[in-house]
Amino acid sequence: MIRRIAFALPLLFALAAHAAPIDNKDGFWNEWSDATFARAASEKKFVIVSLQSWWCRWCHVMNRETWANAEVRRAIKDKFIPVYVDQDSRPDISQRYERWGWPATIIFAPDGTEIVKLRGFYSPQFFIPILTATIDDPSPVNYPDPGGEERGRSLATGLTDAQRMEILAFIDKAWDEEHGGWSKSKFVDGTMLIWALQRARQGDAVNTARIKRVLTLMAGTMIDKTGALDQVNLKPDWSAPAHEFPMFAQEAGLAAYSRAWMMFGDPAYRQAADRIFSFLRDKMAAPGGGFYASFGMSEGEPGVDRRLYARETAQAISGLLSYHDTTGIAEARDLAVRSARWALDNRALPGGGFRHAEQDKGGPYLADNVEMAKALLALHRSTGEREWLTHAQAAADFIAKTFVDPATGGFIASASPDAKKLAKPIKQREDNVTAVRMSALLSAYTGEARYRELAEAGMGYLTSPPILEAFGFLPDVLLAEDELRNEPVHVTIVGAKDDPRSAALYRAALAYPLVNKRVEWWDKREGKLANPDVDYPDFPDGPAAFACTSTFCSYPVTKPDEIAGQLDGLKRARRL
Repeated sequence: MIRRIAFALPLLFALAAHAAPIDNKDGFWNEWSDATFARAASEKKFVIVSLQSWWCRWCHVMNRETWANAEVRRAIKDKFIPVYVDQDSRPDISQRYERWGWPATIIFAPDGTEIVKLRGFYSPQFFIPILTATIDDPSPVNYPDPGGEERGRSLATGLTDAQRMEILAFIDKAWDEEHGGWSKSKFVDGTMLIWALQRARQGDAVNTARIKRVLTLMAGTMIDKTGALDQVNLKPDWSAPAHEFPMFAQEAGLAAYSRAWMMFGDPAYRQAADRIFSFLRDKMAAPGGGFYASFGMSEGEPGVDRRLYARETAQAISGLLSYHDTTGIAEARDLAVRSARWALDNRALPGGGFRHAEQDKGGPYLADNVEMAKALLALHRSTGEREWLTHAQAAADFIAKTFVDPATGGFIASASPDAKKLAKPIKQREDNVTAVRMSALLSAYTGEARYRELAEAGMGYLTSPPILEAFGFLPDVLLAEDELRNEPVHVTIVGAKDDPRSAALYRAALAYPLVNKRVEWWDKREGKLANPDVDYPDFPDGPAAFACTSTFCSYPVTKPDEIAGQLDGLKRARRL
């Protein structure tokens, strides 16, 4: 059939655009809702859904050349109900179909059964035959199941040696030795960058060379003149940046370049981090607080999607704090604090959670809540202020009550999905990884076993067939497992918060280039720490830094330049 042949057409990935969400003045588009699917069943019509992104150039091209085409509309008119979904505003629907890229076109039978899934731009020449073929033969296309069956909640909290070696081999095989980078499309994968930096920190010479090469190529080809970091380079030789600048890429770039500068001392990495920071501060920070959703380019003209989402604001906060911790630039920390207060004032839900936008049609969504919990915990680390730990706990408790699937231990994407015909909950891998990592670290900061249990249950899901059989490239799962198995490096500054010597020690502890770390500032005037697992003595020479494991502490140091050596010694001692 034509419909089946058309799926194999080569498709281009989207470039960014800066138009507003789709214009529906003519009433062509309908909303994704139970009512729409009920109408389709009643009228025996197909539902054809277009998922688009604000920054996606090919979405706008398809709107102009295909969806507005008179012949396409005649083919749709009597047999289809067209539905538009803005994937940025609907994480639940976006994550269900994210493998299909943007624009994605999904056709449902009148009873809600998925029939066709199309990736990318289709011109009228190829689109109309698909519509006709669907009417003639509405049997579903048999898409292969990306993963195995979900298993019951597991006590397994880690990978087997064989699973771990298989993932490591896949990552190694993905390396493009000729051009540099993992895979042929050079996608900004934040956990891949952090994983490679961690391996370099552990003395892995191969990954040291690889991460340096990748960061150098990214800085030279993917940072726009505005300072924005592109999310993907479409050609193996890094010659085709896609001009797509979502917020998660900015977070990934700030974290990776800041940490790399601290590890390797290359001024080019510091310059790259500075440029991304300036872009967030100058282009993306909303005057009243929070961060705009994304930045895009179309026909060479820049534009900003000025919608304010909790998820993207949280990603900006996390990136800014990574930059602050290594550079000491207080402006980045202060901008993060301001944005967190905006989110608490404007996106908070009863019970400690967060909504996506000012008003959500679905949700609440895991993505917003797990990103906010992560950002709030990072604020506690970067400021030493306890209020942020309290907010992080509230968000984590909301996640535990709202998003955990008791059958598998995984975290579902949406608490109340819209359109019940598609109500089978999905579990998005990256958000599950973030939930596991955040919960494990929160357990260390608080000493609360319930967060550890939350992380272990989530890790059990990440080691199950739907993840391991659907994906091969899993540096994020390796990170989650490592952080769950190994307690974070723990350093506490004991000293008054109004003492400059304490502040200098805290700055040095924050700058230590390790992701899995627990940094605390104990001013005894504030009472005990949330997790008083170490009995710190008074040190006669003033403020001091203590580096500890669960069983012993290093000798305290009083000079900031001694902290890195203190923590390195602690890590060596733990391996003995």
